[in-house]
Amino acid sequence: MVLSACGRPKGVLSESKMTSVLVDMHKTEATLTEKGLYYDPYSKKAPYYNNVFKRNRVTQAQFDSSLVWYTKNPQKFENMYDEVIKQLTVLQKDVDNNKFHPIDYANLDKVRVDIWNKLTHHKFTKDSIRTKLGFEIKQADLLYRDVYELKLLLKIAKEDSCKKQRIELRLNYYNGTSDHTFHLVKNDGITRRFTFRMPAYKKLKIKSVSGQLLASSAYKGVFHATLDSIQLIREFKSLQQDSLKRLVQEADSTHYAGATNYDNLMTPRPSGHTFRKSRILKPL
Repeated sequence: MVLSACGRPKGVLSESKMTSVLVDMHKTEATLTEKGLYYDPYSKKAPYYNNVFKRNRVTQAQFDSSLVWYTKNPQKFENMYDEVIKQLTVLQKDVDNNKFHPIDYANLDKVRVDIWNKLTHHKFTKDSIRTKLGFEIKQADLLYRDVYELKLLLKIAKEDSCKKQRIELRLNYYNGTSDHTFHLVKNDGITRRFTFRMPAYKKLKIKSVSGQLLASSAYKGVFHATLDSIQLIREFKSLQQDSLKRLVQEADSTHYAGATNYDNLMTPRPSGHTFRKSRILKPL
């Protein structure tokens, strides 16, 4: 190989260029983590990484070969990463000081509440009875434009016999429809953090948030899985609740009612007791 004056092979990125790419890589991975995409298949994340290469005018092949060379030269790698950490530290201070995202006073009423009301830890062994670990959360104040965020840690042992394991999150409406997302998981013994974010973008009355913390298409008798730190965050703007309720009432007047009132439509009443439909459907 042809060596440059500093001993770096031709084709290997300079320390300054490599530093720039690595800083962008770390920023991209932070973005993917924040969006809940970090553990998605690479095919979904590739556009983000390709944008890093394009922005720095390098190819993935150049980056990969350069990374191999620097890892074989630990002193140069350490010096380079000291600069990476320095730049990221400065960036973090700028972020904390709202340099890139000035305070938006219109969003100061944003509230995040954990509405998970079940066990936050589950551990299954070979002696456990195999079931789909499902859940359903019902609350009267679930509303249009909410964002529901399911977060958990999951580890499935290699000897687990389930097939096509998955986590599911579902938003159920009173008209019988639902929005649904899922993520396939692996039985490789590695603990992973999963984050799902589902916005309620339909102007429909929400009945519940449900899903499966762990489900599979087949099972042969060996069950080894651990779930921990389960949260279901409801993110909403407190100052907009009344106006959003009116929007839903106008768009979905047939089903708009408090959860309790709507359930009462199916509850038997004493003889002679009647309800006026207009009263039952009156918004809260």
